[in-house]
Amino acid sequence: MPLESRLSIVGIGPGDPGCMTLRARRAIEEADFVVGYRTYLDLIPFLLKDKKVFPGRMGGEVERARLAAELLDDGSVALISSGDPNVYGMASIAIEVALSSVDPSRIEVVPGVTAFSAAACRAGVVFGESLAVVSLSDLLTPWEEIQRRIGVAASMGMPLALYNPRSSRRDWQLPEALEMLRDAGRGEDAVVIARNVSRDGESIRRCTVDETLRHAGEIDMLTLLIAGGVHRAVAGEGVSIAGVGPGSFENLTHEVVDAVSSATLLLGAEMHMEYIMELIAGDVFTGTGSREERQIQRFERAMQELRNGGSPVITVGGDPSIFSAAGRYIAMGRSLRMLPGVSAFAAAAARAGAPVSNDFVLLSKAVPPDRLSRLADAGFSVFLYNASGDTIKNISGWLPGSRPCAVARDVTRRGEHIEICTASELSDLRLDGSRYMLIVSGPGSRMRDGMIVASRGYERKYCV
Repeated sequence: MPLESRLSIVGIGPGDPGCMTLRARRAIEEADFVVGYRTYLDLIPFLLKDKKVFPGRMGGEVERARLAAELLDDGSVALISSGDPNVYGMASIAIEVALSSVDPSRIEVVPGVTAFSAAACRAGVVFGESLAVVSLSDLLTPWEEIQRRIGVAASMGMPLALYNPRSSRRDWQLPEALEMLRDAGRGEDAVVIARNVSRDGESIRRCTVDETLRHAGEIDMLTLLIAGGVHRAVAGEGVSIAGVGPGSFENLTHEVVDAVSSATLLLGAEMHMEYIMELIAGDVFTGTGSREERQIQRFERAMQELRNGGSPVITVGGDPSIFSAAGRYIAMGRSLRMLPGVSAFAAAAARAGAPVSNDFVLLSKAVPPDRLSRLADAGFSVFLYNASGDTIKNISGWLPGSRPCAVARDVTRRGEHIEICTASELSDLRLDGSRYMLIVSGPGSRMRDGMIVASRGYERKYCV
């Protein structure tokens, strides 16, 4: 194995090259070998020239993971995932296979823009307090477990992003999921039906849960649904709200780099300006006063710049659709568009390894411990944003004691902090202050070589 060879598990985003991060592109450019599902490789032909490329088939995840590990003997490898590797991607199986022969210091997960956040940004959907992400495919997860997770999320009023909603052989699960939402009193919830997000033939439709149920037969595997959340009107042009990622230059998408570089006025928090300073060619405005006052000032200045013929860009951390100020900006006016970014949860998950087994929940703030316990018991991986050290210690007793967890703060920034332990050990950690992200991994996950390695359930269908 060459001394510097690395296995990079790369999230290329949902499809459009503009939604790929600078780090993802560099990881592919530096690789000697590129391994991936053929459909995903077809999205990045401009990066595959002079590369040794190994396209794979649908259902060949285990084969691709083994091949990637074997190729490390001859050079660096980029193993491709669409979206983010920890969201129904290659992170878990690749790390599980690679650790049998590869030092963990040679393995990295490169986070990417997720399909659900790209869809939300296109459609003007923002999530204020929570989100449950569920795949309706029972290839790797028994349908009874999927039902239970939908039921728990629906009863808590959470918005739901539904992946893999319907195939030619699986035509009954989507109606059942929608009926569960309707039975929970959510028949009038707004739904976004996003097909081929960020790819050729993209379409975005809006309706309700009840209306979607009547037309469920028109939905296929290229479609993603978002039920609930706050739905706002967005425009294809005007003021751009750019997700600048969790805190490092390399996690910027090419689309955001272009927008920031060409902006005549850049608005946002100083902490965001710090790591994009080299891109800024126009004026900068941060505002004064309270958070709410600064946001109002930024919006008003942006609209004035737009009326004067300029190109204003408002920056938000992470992804605009996930627990950001974008919802407030969009509520103030219609001439806005959202540019997706790498979310904080994806960056933290990448640092922890592969903590997401299948379905997961995002929470913007602390919730009652019994509610968190219900989500974990239902089999969700859980990401709790903005948690204080005391909150984490107080809820540790409500979680399955052996479940691997990660506690992270300032991921990809100066002073990054991350600790990995079991839920029973959370109360022993020395955690000062707040702004931590707590990751509770899914069932079947384990700690190995300083990483969390979740099981996606491939052993149900394949010999791993």
